[in-house]
Amino acid sequence: MTLVAASLWSVPAADRPRTADRLTVAGLRRWHWDVSDGRFAAPGGFDPAEAALLGERTGLPGEAHLMVADPLSRVDAWAAVCDRVIVHIEAEGWRAALRRVADLGARPGLALSPGSPAVLPDGLPPGTAVLVMAIEPGRAGAAFRPSTLTRLDALHGAAELGVDGGVTPDLAHRCAAHGATWVVSGGSLCHAPDAREWLDSVR
Repeated sequence: MTLVAASLWSVPAADRPRTADRLTVAGLRRWHWDVSDGRFAAPGGFDPAEAALLGERTGLPGEAHLMVADPLSRVDAWAAVCDRVIVHIEAEGWRAALRRVADLGARPGLALSPGSPAVLPDGLPPGTAVLVMAIEPGRAGAAFRPSTLTRLDALHGAAELGVDGGVTPDLAHRCAAHGATWVVSGGSLCHAPDAREWLDSVR
């Protein structure tokens, strides 16, 4: 079974509560909260307070995806509202940030942008998940890069292996065939005519 986490990045703020309700009724089980500082990636995303409100509204757990240059300064706030906090290997102090996530009792995750080597670094905290970016961080709506599939092959051995960016149901199946255990979907899922059918087709 492939776990699906939904990103509301591309949904207008006023529509997010209604979209969150619709996806929850359709069978969604997890949120993916994108965070950007406007330097590491394009401005946008969520703050912990909004994520907490939508999480409480729907009763669903979530993961934070910190697309920021200094993740360590943001880990504490996000670990308080998410069970997993993902930082980028390209960010300054990513190792310290991962250790802090683990110390706070949340699950650590490491994201790899398309230009970063598809190599699992040594010395990761136990249970660190790896999130392979299929698009450049913050480029919602960009096309899935086919090279993502070979990058997944190279990362077998990660505790959990995910894909984020441009994921459709067909691509979710292809990613799973290359070892992905979870996928993140934004526009494809959030704007699907039948969200339940979308989710059922992937799971």
